[in-house]
Order: sequence, then structure tokens, then C-alpha cells
Amino acid sequence: MNNTQQILEKIHSNKEIIGVVGLGYVGLPLAVNFAEAGIKVIGFDKNQEKVDKINSGSNYIKDIRDAVLREVVDKVTLSATTDFTRMAECDALIIAVPTPLDRFKKPDMSYIESACTEIGRYMKSGTFISLESTTYPTTTEDFMLPIIENESGMKHGEDFWLAYSPERVDPGNKSFHTRNTPKVLGAMTSDGLKIGQAIYKKAIDHVHSVSSPRVAEMVKILENTYRLINISLINELALLSGKMDINIWEVIEAAKTKPFGFQAFYPGPGIGGHCIPLDPFYLEHIAKKFDFDLSMIHTAGHINMRMPHYMNIKIATALNRHKKAINGSKILFLGVAYKPNIDDERESPALEIMDIAKHKGGEVTYHDPFISKVKTNEGHIFESVELTKETLQQADCVVLTTNHDAFDMDLIQKNAQLIVDMRNMVKEGNDKVYKL
Repeated sequence: MNNTQQILEKIHSNKEIIGVVGLGYVGLPLAVNFAEAGIKVIGFDKNQEKVDKINSGSNYIKDIRDAVLREVVDKVTLSATTDFTRMAECDALIIAVPTPLDRFKKPDMSYIESACTEIGRYMKSGTFISLESTTYPTTTEDFMLPIIENESGMKHGEDFWLAYSPERVDPGNKSFHTRNTPKVLGAMTSDGLKIGQAIYKKAIDHVHSVSSPRVAEMVKILENTYRLINISLINELALLSGKMDINIWEVIEAAKTKPFGFQAFYPGPGIGGHCIPLDPFYLEHIAKKFDFDLSMIHTAGHINMRMPHYMNIKIATALNRHKKAINGSKILFLGVAYKPNIDDERESPALEIMDIAKHKGGEVTYHDPFISKVKTNEGHIFESVELTKETLQQADCVVLTTNHDAFDMDLIQKNAQLIVDMRNMVKEGNDKVYKL
């Protein structure tokens, strides 16, 4: 019996062991889903604190129900470790590590490289490997494969199989979660695809196969770049509408009445999260190798990057009309999460707006019911203040940066001296409310 037959036999009899490398917003929910299906899962992470929390049944990802995590840990279906030698126990290894940009806006591949190095050192023959991290097309074939083969001395297609399956996590989404969100999968060989389908179908309701990893990698880029371009478009139109005394929110509501050919996107202070703000730079990186200029995507990316600066102009203009300057003014930001009702501030435009306001001499504070403490890009550390009648009254300007449902808009409107509303939370405007 060859390696392909052996792993498929294990999968069909529910005897496979799955390793998940990286236990963050993507990796931990996926690990829990596999564990709920009765499969033994080993989670790998270099962060000892995360590992200890998981092994004690303590949850740190809000999209996972606490009771579910405790149940799979208590049953010893899921365990976590910092010992990467235990990769030798796994029949499949799924990589869900961070893929940030460096300070030059180039892909930082160090996390993927480290994961591949560890896998090459410790995996056994007959292992299926899938990358889920956001990256540029050709990563699986041209970046991962050489590292794993060189470290392991094994041959792809005979001793192991490589695939790419982009994560589609949407934190805070009550309708779609890991199991019921369709999974795209592209493998380098037909055997790898067959094995990947058999594995993922244990945790995902529907797996959509494509012809190669690079197709799957481009799917991820397309999904997020589509949103980037449309949000950047509506942000630019919102800025123009403001100059023309046109309510862009009213325009969007009217356009939505068209039953075909239009999908509503909404303006805001910028785009946050790990994927949408970063993907155009990943695509630009690989496009340069093919001597191709992504002019539309480049422009959309830079419109988004400039939005926090435009938002500070909005704040300065609102204060100026009330005979105040940013310098010396108390500015209270409401919401630092990148989207409503979640505890994730990654790439949040609010943090950059706060940095700019502080740099211009503003006395910056924030309140967020989901995030008690943040560190901005410039290294400033802020702790969430209590949202009270007094904190609102003491602020020269209240800036609505995240549209959390928990915000008491009546309390805010009654007590704020001045409001800059970047999320259309104040429906009835007046002379103390300035909209995006």
C-alpha cells in the first residue's frame, strides 16, 4: 500500500491526526471544527500563553463558543503545544500563520518560511500539507515547495502533498462561520487534491476544487481586491459628495433600489482587518515579476491608505468651525475595532487617525466595549475609558470610528459637544454633527 492509499484509508476510518500551525483567528476555529468531528487535532503555536489557554479550555476567539472549546479539550480531541517535533505524529498539517507586510509594504514571508522549515524537519513520509494564510499566487509551488523538499529530503507527490486553501474567516459574522462557508482547494497533484478533499470535508460542508494552488491563491486575492476597489471607489465618491453638499448615504440607499447591476458598498474611515488592506500589495509584489502594472488596484490601495489623513482633515474642519484646533482639544474616539461588534483592531484605520490627531497635539482617548487596550502603529498605548455622560461632555470632539451596536446613540448625541460621524450612525444631522 503506497502513501496515498495509506492516508486515504486513515481518513476514511477517522484515524488521521491533523496538525494546525498557528492558533489565531483562522487556525483555532478550524482546529475546533475538526475536533468537533471527532478527529484528533494537535495545535502548534510558538506563543506559550495561547497554548496554555487552549489546554486549560480557556477561549480567546469570540467566534468560538466557550463550551465547545472546553468540550473538545476535555475529550482530548484537541490539544496544543509549542513542541514542533510532534509534527511527526500528524498525517496532515494545515498552516494558518500571519502574513503581514513589512515597513516597505512588501510581503513578510518569514512566518510561512518558519512553518515550512519546521514541517520539513519533523514531518513523516505521507503527510498532506495545506496553506491557508493570505499570500500571493505561486507561493505554494515556488516558495513553500523548495523549502520543504530541501529540509526534509523528501519528494513531493511521493512522500508528501502540497495544497492551498484560502481562509474565509469573517469575524463577528453570525450567519457564516468555518463550517458553512464553502472552501476553495487547489493542490499540486490529483492525489493531493483527493486527499485534501477527504480531509476538509470532515470540517467543512462544501469544498470547491480548482485546478492548482495558484488558482486558489488568486481566488483569495480576487475576493478581497474586489472589496478593496469598490470600497475605495465609494470612499472617493463620499469625499467628493461632501464637497458638493450631497449626502452619499442617501445616494447609496437610492442606488440600492435597482434590482440588478448594483451592489452596495459603504464609505468609512478606511479599510481594516488582515486581508483587504494588504492583498493589493501582495498582488503588486508578484505582478512586478511578470512586468505587469496593476494600475487600478494600485490606485485603490492608495486611496484607502490616504483615508485616515482625510478623516483628520474632517476632524480639524469640524473643530475649526467651532473655533477650536486639534492642538489642545480633547478628542474621544468611539471604536478602534476595524469592523463592528468584534474585538479585532488589526489594520484598523482608527489607530492611524488617533496617531495623526495625537501628533497634531490632540488629547486623544478612546472607548471600545470589545477592546480594553491598544497599541497604535506609532507605539502609543491607550486604554479604553468608560463611556459616560461626563466623558462625552468633557470631549471637544467625539469621533465615531466603529459602528458598534453597543453604542448608546441617544446618550452620545445628547451629551457630545461636537460629533464627527464616519459611519452614518447619526441619522438626523444638525450643526454639531459632521458626516463623512
